[in-house]
Amino acid sequence: MENIRKVAATLSKDGDTAIERAHDVAETAWKKGRETFKELRGQGQDAIDQAQKSVQEVWHDTQKLVQKHPGKTVGLALLIGVIIGGALIAMRNNE
Repeated sequence: MENIRKVAATLSKDGDTAIERAHDVAETAWKKGRETFKELRGQGQDAIDQAQKSVQEVWHDTQKLVQKHPGKTVGLALLIGVIIGGALIAMRNNE
């Protein structure tokens, strides 16, 4: 009977140790996941900021081009419109 009690006590201690280890592993995984999420979110925000800066630069360059050469700008817009229209008509005819 005494041996059964010793075995039960040992199993109880081993079970408690296993539970503590599982909690430690889960906590470590949770912390790593949060850190990774924060890093990825920061990288995504940096990419968005860079894209916004690029778009702003292109917009300012476009405004300067329009102000300096309005005739060329209208001609370029017409040319691009003709190219896009031709491509759309060609795609429509292929269907």
